[in-house]
Parts: sequence; C-alpha cells; structure tokens
Amino acid sequence: MCIIRTAMIEVEPFNEHITCIKTATEQDGSAIMFVYAFLVGDALFDVGCANAIDEVREFADRNEINHVYVSHSHEDHVGCLKIFEGRATIYANELTQKVLRAPPQYGEFFNYVWGQPEAVSDLSPIPNRFSIGDLDFEVIPVPGHTMEMIGFYEPERKWFFSADAVPLPSKKKIAMPDENIPQMVATMEKLVAMDIDILFDSHRGPIESPQKHIQTRIDYIKEIQHKALELHQSGKSIEDIQQILELEGPWYLELTKSRFGIDFFIKSVLFDKIVVEQPLTDS
Repeated sequence: MCIIRTAMIEVEPFNEHITCIKTATEQDGSAIMFVYAFLVGDALFDVGCANAIDEVREFADRNEINHVYVSHSHEDHVGCLKIFEGRATIYANELTQKVLRAPPQYGEFFNYVWGQPEAVSDLSPIPNRFSIGDLDFEVIPVPGHTMEMIGFYEPERKWFFSADAVPLPSKKKIAMPDENIPQMVATMEKLVAMDIDILFDSHRGPIESPQKHIQTRIDYIKEIQHKALELHQSGKSIEDIQQILELEGPWYLELTKSRFGIDFFIKSVLFDKIVVEQPLTDS
C-alpha cells in the first residue's frame, strides 16, 4: 500500500530576533504533532522533521542560514539536516554526532509521523558558548529525555531553548527505554531555578514565565514516583503498579512497537539514578 504524506510548515515571527518554524505531517487537515525549529539571526536551532524536507528547503532558500545547532539526535529535530550539509556549519556534541552519521531505522509509525532522517557526516563540535549578532548563548546540558541533550541559554534576555527537556504532557506516563525520568526531573528543577523569562519548547513553542508550567510536571512525576516506590517496596510488580495507579498510554502506544512503554516509565522512576553532569569540552 502506498501511503501519501502531506507535510505542513508554519513560519511565525516571534520577535525581531527569533522566527518559529513549525513542521509536521498532516492528517485529516491537521498536524499530527508540530515540532519547532527556531531561526535566530542566521542560525537554526534544530531543523524539523524529514517529512517536511521540501518545505524546509524552500524556507532555507529564502533565508540566510549559515549555522545549525543541534539539541539532540531524535528524528523530529534533525530530519532536515541533509539540506544544510555543505551550505551551513552544523554543530552537535559527540554523542549526537554519532547518531547523525548513522541514524537508526525508526520504523513505519515514526516514518509516517516524522520521516526517516538521512545520514549527515559534515559535522562540527559544538562550542560551550557562541554568539549570533549581539546575542550570546551558553550551551547547557539538559539530560533526561536523552542523556546527551543540550539547550541554549541567552542570559541577558533570559531566553532558554530547551529542546525536549520539559515533557509535552503535564502528566507524563510513557517513556523510551533510554529515558532517565529522575534525571529529567533534576533537569527541570535546574530550569526552574534559573533566571528564565521565556522557554522556547520544541513542541509548545515560546512559553512566557515558564516556572509554573515546568513545576506542574515536576510535581506530577514526583507524586507518581512516591506512590510507585511504596507499591514496589510492598512487593507489587511493574504490571501491578501500572494497574493500581491507573496509568494508561495514548492511543498510538502499540504502534510504536515498544519504542515507548508505560513499563519503561515505571522502571525508570523506580530504578534510574541522577547522573552528575559532566562539563562540556571547550572547542
């Protein structure tokens, strides 16, 4: 069966420095889920999903883009990188580069939702700091969703580009096997403590005064963790805990072919530990 995908792109100027580029696959006239890239001066923070590669190429042809900064290697954020190979400097940290050079095959469901990225080899190490015009950014580790994920902080304007550091739903119930949920909470606690006026989230876009938004997610996960630990210590199994806490996944969970699971979420809140962050290497 031939599946015809229709891609969507929406370009929304946010202020004099930042333009939001939203890409998605269209289904029944609506986006399945938008992912944001951000154009800041002549630089892109992430690049959108592969199913919108033609639309992103047209956008790139109309705009001067000389630098691309990659937050992490997931396909919804790097699907259009191939466009920029040879026409812009692409920056990523070492672990992200490893995946970009040989991306996994994500399978039918994720190919439908986001598309399959092509391998990219012309990559540069990401610096600890960089400037775009009069904006000065710090590269900040934001592990949890992936352990190598980074965000970009402009301290003078109090902007933080957080990638997927903050879960999309306020009540996160599923995870991938390599997600570390306690680490995710620690990262969110770090963000709450920082001086941030606008959080640029990769699926919700700009969020002003984001502390309450982030704290809601911290509180929910900690409550689930407390209850799950009590049940585990009383001898309950992972399946028992899921049933007792009435944790139900989204409609598409089975379609992910075990890339996501409620059991991964429960196991992580029970057993994963917070890792001491290592400083980025100067380059």
